Amino acid sequence: MSGLLLGLSYPPFSLGFLAWIAFIPLLHCISKEERIGQKALFGFVACFTSNLIILNWMGLNSGTSPTVAIISYLALSLYLTIFWMAFIISTHFIPKKIELLLTPLSWIFFVEFLRNIGPLAGPWMNLSLTQSEYIRIIQLASIEVHAISFMVIFFNLILYRFFIERNTVFLKYFVLILCSILFFGNYHVNSQNNRSIEKSVNVSIGQPSIFPDEKWNPNLRLRNLAVMDSLLVKSLEDNADIIIWPEVAVTSFLANNPYDRVRYQDKLSGTYLITGIPERKNIDGINQNFNSSIILKPDGSFDTYQKIFLVPFAEYVPFFRNWITKMNQFDDIGSFYPGSEYKTFNIDDFKASILICYDSSSPQIVEKMVDNGAEIIFIITNDSYVGQFMPYQHFQLARLRAVEQRVPIIQSANTGISGIILPSGKIIYRSKLNERIVFTMEVPLYE
Repeated sequence: MSGLLLGLSYPPFSLGFLAWIAFIPLLHCISKEERIGQKALFGFVACFTSNLIILNWMGLNSGTSPTVAIISYLALSLYLTIFWMAFIISTHFIPKKIELLLTPLSWIFFVEFLRNIGPLAGPWMNLSLTQSEYIRIIQLASIEVHAISFMVIFFNLILYRFFIERNTVFLKYFVLILCSILFFGNYHVNSQNNRSIEKSVNVSIGQPSIFPDEKWNPNLRLRNLAVMDSLLVKSLEDNADIIIWPEVAVTSFLANNPYDRVRYQDKLSGTYLITGIPERKNIDGINQNFNSSIILKPDGSFDTYQKIFLVPFAEYVPFFRNWITKMNQFDDIGSFYPGSEYKTFNIDDFKASILICYDSSSPQIVEKMVDNGAEIIFIITNDSYVGQFMPYQHFQLARLRAVEQRVPIIQSANTGISGIILPSGKIIYRSKLNERIVFTMEVPLYE
């Protein structure tokens, strides 16, 4: 029951209020059990159940074989249970008098800190994502990245204490704290929406909706180029200052191929074009492939950013790099190297940073880029490999990053969801899935 309720609280269901009570069945089970091993088993069952719901898109990964997709889906779902079981075991040693404080902190340490370390890090799963549709609640993220998760566990504890002890003081605490959070959130939403606007930039989002098996098909190359050219023409007609296309929207090695690069750059007049590309560099005598973005500037120059947070077993193979070099069937460079630079780019009189796909799940990457001066964040992604759930989760992650760092975020996704999110978390544009569209809008930049 706990796993089911928690799974339904994540996008695309977005029944976030269920997360406030999702842990109550689990808490009840472990409170009635003295054996630590049995408690850990309860945690395993709850976590595995929720993982099967939240991560179902992994099993639908069309970028690899069905067998590999299912195995990776089940393997990751099982692996992530380790951290829940560690959390459950830790609660066995927490005195009841201070459990309201230490239990949420234990969750943050064992589940959302330890789980997010290493090549199999999973920040995608943080509890804050369950509350992403509640704009006033997610304002807590501007205080501390894990503040929302702390409150979700705290709500479960005090409501469980109320149900078990029938002491109305716990219900009063819940109502008082929830109202305080909503008041705090309302104040900050209004404050952010009323910030002084220093300038604005006319941004044009291209969503081409070219599916992977079409994109990498050499027989469809000319058709795909025509699609991208049509998007470019529409954006230029809209007098865009910046055009943003999704992850690997252009399959050419633009950074390495002057002919193809000039083909696009000659069409730009006062307009910047950001798009995803494959990139190859020779570093210390080794040919290294990167999942990159390129920014084509109207003066004929360009710069690139190499994706830092790679998707394990899709963009690279952790632990067994020398044994398995390829798992992506649509290109011949499935084993990428991670980038290392938290870049900002000068665009006229402001600075911007670009995130690629999984990068946006990491609050630390976004924070470093903003610390480096980024006033606006562009996210480019391709979620067309993985069913219907992931695009909704990915877009809501972008919303959390906007609130955490108080910068506008523009997302361009190959088949959606693309959109524009203000620093308050307010969504001013959101595309539909699988539509081919160009959307252009003035985006404010704040003092």
